[in-house]
Amino acid sequence: MQITGNNGNLPLSTQVVNKFGPANPEQVNKAVDQASDRVSERQESRELSQTERRGTATQIYSANTQQRQIETYLAVASESEVDSQPSPLETATELREVQQRNDRAQNIAETPSRPERPETDPARPEPYVATRA
Repeated sequence: MQITGNNGNLPLSTQVVNKFGPANPEQVNKAVDQASDRVSERQESRELSQTERRGTATQIYSANTQQRQIETYLAVASESEVDSQPSPLETATELREVQQRNDRAQNIAETPSRPERPETDPARPEPYVATRA
């Protein structure tokens, strides 16, 4: 059950009563508890995602720094030029792409598949929708 709408400023118990009509206090409390649990889970998920992003950024920064140090050492040891370093913008872009790939991979597992058609229900063609106006 999803409780949203224009009643966002009202207490959850009032939103439940407004949406589903009069109910006994036990049902209202159960709906409020479920909504509170969903809010808590989403907040925890966001916090975890932010922590993972920070950790990923730290790992990339550390790896880039170490790579630069190795390249500088090798260039000095072989008396050659030091290759150009990636800019902070390139590093940030790479980090964003890695995070987006990670998010997509996690969302694939969480996305519910299309509901299957019951075996007793025969297949029907999908309606054609004209795309020209």
